[in-house]
Amino acid sequence: MKHRLSVLVIILLSSALMLFARPVKESPAGESSSFAVERITVGTTAKIEKAERGEYAFDMLASAVTELPLVYQDTSGSYHPLLVDFATEDGVSWTFTLKDGLKWSDGVAVTAEDILFTFQHEDASGSAYLTDQTDSKGKVTKAKYVSCTVSADNRSITLVLPSANVRMLGDMTSFRILPKHIFENNASPTVADKRIGCGPYTFDSFSAESGTIVFKANADYPETPRVGEIVYRIFGNEDTMYLALQNGDIDIVWNYSMGVPATYQDFLASSPAVSLVAVPATNAPAVLAFNNAKGPFADENLRKAVSYALDYDLFKAYFGSEYASVPNRGFVPPTTVGYKDTEKLGHDIGKADGFMAAAGYRKNALGVYVDSDGEPMSFALTVNSSKQTHLGYAELIKTQLEAFGMQVAIDGLDGASYNAKTSNRFSNNNITTEAAIYGYTSAGMGMMNGLGSIYVDGTHAVQGGCQVFDPEFQAVIARLASSRNLEEYYVAAGALQDFYAAHTPLIALYWDNLIYAYSSGLGNLTVDAVFGLNNVNNWMTISSR
Repeated sequence: MKHRLSVLVIILLSSALMLFARPVKESPAGESSSFAVERITVGTTAKIEKAERGEYAFDMLASAVTELPLVYQDTSGSYHPLLVDFATEDGVSWTFTLKDGLKWSDGVAVTAEDILFTFQHEDASGSAYLTDQTDSKGKVTKAKYVSCTVSADNRSITLVLPSANVRMLGDMTSFRILPKHIFENNASPTVADKRIGCGPYTFDSFSAESGTIVFKANADYPETPRVGEIVYRIFGNEDTMYLALQNGDIDIVWNYSMGVPATYQDFLASSPAVSLVAVPATNAPAVLAFNNAKGPFADENLRKAVSYALDYDLFKAYFGSEYASVPNRGFVPPTTVGYKDTEKLGHDIGKADGFMAAAGYRKNALGVYVDSDGEPMSFALTVNSSKQTHLGYAELIKTQLEAFGMQVAIDGLDGASYNAKTSNRFSNNNITTEAAIYGYTSAGMGMMNGLGSIYVDGTHAVQGGCQVFDPEFQAVIARLASSRNLEEYYVAAGALQDFYAAHTPLIALYWDNLIYAYSSGLGNLTVDAVFGLNNVNNWMTISSR
């Protein structure tokens, strides 16, 4: 076994619980049903406490059942209609037309006004959809759209961009609309209001005690799904969740923008009750991001020294699947639209030493790098301590860099404190990290100008963790935003990857496929590039074997 397993998984490997158990609930013999499968149970370790719109983990989960995005992206990278059909002739003006027969779960018809209202709603203010946003320091985020027009029949909306954006559909794979008739002039929507959706399922129940959320098929949806009921079961840890899958107590495991961790893959693959599917990833599961504006890593030489001091084969071996690979200095994985094959990251102590010298550091008698005043080179590495894998990344970074001669203090924070320290939105544009561990989602990697740029751009209203304000970077971003066709976009995308490679604002620790796990009793599954197996199309194709 090449990966380290948790104690419980090691016990499981030697147990006798490997018998096949049929997990899906089929229609009872002799009874007629319009559903091929009566119930699918999805296991997740997402932390959901309210199960209502506005709770991030719930929104991601509900994107498969009630809060559908406008479009979806398949695993080959192509975009397709979901709630809307789409059209553009010039990449500047985009028209989205609602599909026929869509209703909110309270029976009210979905209209284009709902889409417009969502752009205007206060919850969207940080995204600057239709109005320029000015923060407390006077920094202006320009509006994404010049204008937004609703058709006379209230079924279509036309968005006009400042310039052509050939990747505009990428933003729509995670954009979910609000019911205007519920939220307009309603300062205090009820919990029930926050659970109204327009997908093929309606919210049925949530039990915090049992950790279950139930959705039932929506009889008013234009298309009948093949599954009658979707039950989400929330687990406190991955060990018990994967045991439940192996035992047949759940049918699918899912966490947003995450596959099965490498520590569980061999265990699950050995069970006849479980099947695995590998999908080329568009996310960045393990990122070491530097604060480029202030602190020690404002010095590019130190960023480069760290990049050469790390051994990426170790990250791949400890945390990756059999498909894992060493990343490029251009940061984005090969599945990215506009990918350019830049130099691979590599472990080279000689080069790392050279960059430390260029930064003004030398090794003392104890093998620790110190500056001209004898002060050691040290930094705080911020990590979300609720994510065990991220803590593992941080520990391995600390081990390697301290062996190299740097001092690393792991700054482990709870989720809320971590967000408040690492993103412009939650820190009120006062990101204070020196370096941090992130996991970038597929949707985030593709948003706006793509290539993970929202995480690097210090002017981004929501993300911006790397705090890059470099005019060269901003010029490349402007070229991406003004690309009139894919050819122009690819040239600008290559320039951005060249910037990443040359200046090292951040590094990926490894690239990998996403591995999804499900019951061997299921067939005809559909995988979504953004939401994996928890996607609405899966419930339209899935079957029991």
